[in-house]
Amino acid sequence: MMSSVMIACPETGRAVSTAIEVEPSVFRKLPNVAARMRCPACGKEHVWSTASAWLAGEPRLVRKAPEKVEAA
Repeated sequence: MMSSVMIACPETGRAVSTAIEVEPSVFRKLPNVAARMRCPACGKEHVWSTASAWLAGEPRLVRKAPEKVEAA
């Protein structure tokens, strides 16, 4: 089942759709790259990534930060 990718508008705090629909299994595999969108809540352009996004109707997944590798 497809779900909308959502972000929080940094101006209003409201949850807004990125207008991207994706399967949950595909969303979990997406790389953490920056994307831009015009926000329907405030009209400004926002930069977002999958690390700050979630799927509508799905529990929010928190990605763990990569572990630092100590130099030998």
